[in-house]
Amino acid sequence: MFFYLWYNFAMNNSYKPFYRNSDLKINRYFALPQFKSRLIEASKHGKEIFYNEVRKLNNCYIARKEQGDISIKDIFSVFWNEFKEKYKARLNRSGLIESIESMISCHNFDKGYLYYECPNCNEFYMVGFSCHSRFCASCGQKYKNQRTVKVSEKCLDAPHRQFVFTIPEELRQYFRTYRGLLNILFSTASEALNAVLEKESPRLYKLDKRRLGYISFLHTFGRDLKFHPHLHILIAERYLNNKGELRKFDYFHFNYLRITFQNKLFHNIYIYLRDIVKNSKISKKVFKLCIELKKKYPDGYYFYGPKMVKSKDNDNIKDMKSLTNYVARYASHPAISERRILKFDIENRLITWCYDPHEDDDVENEEDKLGRQYITEDVFSFIERLIVHIPSKGFQQIRYYGFYSNKFKEKISDKSLFSDAQLTKMLDNTKWINGLKNSFGYDPTLCVCGSQMFLNYELSFYPSG
Repeated sequence: MFFYLWYNFAMNNSYKPFYRNSDLKINRYFALPQFKSRLIEASKHGKEIFYNEVRKLNNCYIARKEQGDISIKDIFSVFWNEFKEKYKARLNRSGLIESIESMISCHNFDKGYLYYECPNCNEFYMVGFSCHSRFCASCGQKYKNQRTVKVSEKCLDAPHRQFVFTIPEELRQYFRTYRGLLNILFSTASEALNAVLEKESPRLYKLDKRRLGYISFLHTFGRDLKFHPHLHILIAERYLNNKGELRKFDYFHFNYLRITFQNKLFHNIYIYLRDIVKNSKISKKVFKLCIELKKKYPDGYYFYGPKMVKSKDNDNIKDMKSLTNYVARYASHPAISERRILKFDIENRLITWCYDPHEDDDVENEEDKLGRQYITEDVFSFIERLIVHIPSKGFQQIRYYGFYSNKFKEKISDKSLFSDAQLTKMLDNTKWINGLKNSFGYDPTLCVCGSQMFLNYELSFYPSG
């Protein structure tokens, strides 16, 4: 039975590996002799149990290492202490060291674990506690999924669009040094959007107490990992009046928005550096720079905000799911996907990684594209590239405004985009077991004998009691 299932699964040309490490022609770790008896036992209980066991084996830590997977945790586990010792004076940002060391110890059994056991045989499964660090690739994925559900709860059944606000390259160094300027970026974009609404009718704007509804996501990096703070804003094409009614508002004067954002950002940066940082030398230097930048960018900064392209079947829910997943993803995980880390040379202290440049996105002719870029650099340089994007402790990278604000308690007549049943299903998918099922196609608590394991609280370990 085992060999028949293996051959049928691996050699069927119509088979497509929907899950990672599930193409048995390539991913052969499960076929090692020591697993033969285990898989024969699993095959006795049907295809589902057999395939579950195969995927479980092919996605274990050792199998992934043999297949060339490199994790951020592996890199930091080897070099973090040395890096910290060398650059200790520069690692004083709130929560920075804590986030990194939590990530390194994620799923470490010394920090606690859950113990699952089979009711019918001697099988068991142990899983270490998560670190909950946004710098952790594993926990960051779960955090992203939870944030996506949170955003989805807010969304009304109305057209939305995505705006992107960026800043000039010349200002990025100040945002990196003075992290409080990231708060200024949020507030300035909000001021600019409200200014557009007010411009339509200044008198009615105040009389009707009109307000927009939008959610802002801060991204601090691009594909090349450079520090590039910019905002993605998911905004409803509606405004709310003082009667609790939503009215259509889908025209945004882009030129006015660009110039308004530019002017308000210059003013707010200068005031922050002068009055909050209290550094007159830096504030004057930035003031002169802003004057030069206004001449360099007379039309304002790069701004992106097209209407959402509707899917062929006009499925607004599908479009919104895709968009919320995209904008939440970059606010919730390390600056690089681990699949882009190609080589970790411990002996020579080198990391090789790659990225596809944005410049190629709109180029149709393949010969005119720059092509995939490969970077090989010292491991310390790579670590520095990553940790600059770790948010300070307590800093919120996703913020809600207007009638989407958490402080807004008034009832809105329009219905939500997602039903309670849909939201419950989305929330259920954020659980760790379902996350493994969706990503890798296996349930770690499904026993080789076909039984479902149960959580044994007495044999689990809780360090904090």
